[in-house]
Amino acid sequence: MESQKMHLRHVMLRCFKKGNSAKDTADEIFTVYGSGTTTIRTVGNWFKKFRAGNFELKDEDRSGRPATTDTDIIKTVLIENPRYSVREIVDATNIPKTTVHKHLIKIGYRYEVWVPHLLTETGLMNRVSTCDLLLQ
Repeated sequence: MESQKMHLRHVMLRCFKKGNSAKDTADEIFTVYGSGTTTIRTVGNWFKKFRAGNFELKDEDRSGRPATTDTDIIKTVLIENPRYSVREIVDATNIPKTTVHKHLIKIGYRYEVWVPHLLTETGLMNRVSTCDLLLQ
């Protein structure tokens, strides 16, 4: 994926140096590589950088929180005990619950055993009375 991005950026730079417009360049890319490979807006943004004298084709460092290896930490915890719930993983790793859940979905993790949900005495009585009513 990254090499395709770099290749398209080289194509954009070549077209820019030939004097093509951003729209013509995007149309040429669509013709050769198919639609969906880039957008006219992306080509325009790169042309704007080129006009400013910036011919660096690599992505600039992004501001914000750096990516961490949460997935590796979660996998390590699951290797120790594959029956951990999300809450138990949160307690073991101090990673936020939403992040743990997102990473579990991302790595395709499914809970290995059926977990019975415990009912309170009131909930159990409500369930029994509802079943009795439905059976009558």
